[in-house]
This record gives sequence, C-alpha cells and structure tokens, in this order.
Amino acid sequence: MTTATDNGYCASVQALTEALRAACADPADAIRLLLSLTTWTPTAQPSTAPVGAAIATLVSAMGQTLRRCALVSLANACAEYEPSSYDDALTVRAQVAQAFDTEILAAADAYQDATYQALRALRTAVIIDITTRGAQLAALVTVTTPAPDSVLPMAYRLYGDATRADDLIGRADPVHPSFMPTSFEALQS
Repeated sequence: MTTATDNGYCASVQALTEALRAACADPADAIRLLLSLTTWTPTAQPSTAPVGAAIATLVSAMGQTLRRCALVSLANACAEYEPSSYDDALTVRAQVAQAFDTEILAAADAYQDATYQALRALRTAVIIDITTRGAQLAALVTVTTPAPDSVLPMAYRLYGDATRADDLIGRADPVHPSFMPTSFEALQS
C-alpha cells in the first residue's frame, strides 16, 4: 500500500537527482554523475534480529528508489546532451543502455511488472533519441601523418576548411597547435 509519506519520499529523491542534473553545466557531466548513481547499492549492517532484517529491506528499497530516480534524471540529461560525433553517441548509448538494463532486470526479478514496463519504455525512448541524433553526425577516424604538422594546413587538407582547426586542437590536445601529434582521432567529415 502506497502512502502519502512514500510519495513524498519518492518525490524528494527525484528532486535530489534532478538537482544534481541541473547543477551540472555540461550534460555530459550530468550523464557521468548519474550513471554512477544508477549503480549505487547501499550496505546494511548484518543482523540476525528481526528488526535487522526489516532495516536491511528498508535500506535495499531506498537504494532501489535512488537508482530508479537517477535513471529518470539520466533520461533527462540524455535529452539535453549533444554528442560530438557518431562514435560519442554510440558510447553514451551503450553506457545508458547498460544502466537501464541492470535496473530493468532487477525489476523483473522482483516481479515489479509496472516498473519493469515503465523502465523499458523509458529506455526505448532514450535509445531511439540518442541513436537518431547520433546517426546524423560524422564518425571518428584515426588521422596519421609521417611528421608533426601545423593545425591550419592539416584542417584544410582534411576538411577543405581551415576554420575547423579548433575542433582538431580539441580532439588531439597538442602541446602546441604548430606541432600536432602524428596520430589522433578526428571527425571523418
């Protein structure tokens, strides 16, 4: 039986995870933070007393609530996230799918059918969204050169556009833009 106190607790936990998401200026940081919350399992002190078993059940339910609220906030963070490449979208999609799959399996094992169905529907929506947006982006390729080169001619050679030098600098992280590494990841087009 659900009481007003239960709903208040769930609303408070959801407000907490949403506050964590909102506190992150970059949605990528929010995704990283919330992914770690989706795996958190609290530990209860072992006890043979009946009250110890009740405490263990309560602690387990609290962890379950936090993980599921974190998944909802994770879905919101994914909606705000702009992948930088096709490969980035695939990586985030795999991490998010794994987080959802773990909790979906836990809900199924606990015979929580409504939760199972809700999490599956949310997972599907998030995965479709990330896949759709990622499919429109360029893939990463490994750029190799025989010797270090300056970023401006390299950007022009790769893209026919020297204004894309900043993206190359951000991806390669060179010591100096005049000495790009001989091998790094860059957008295909």
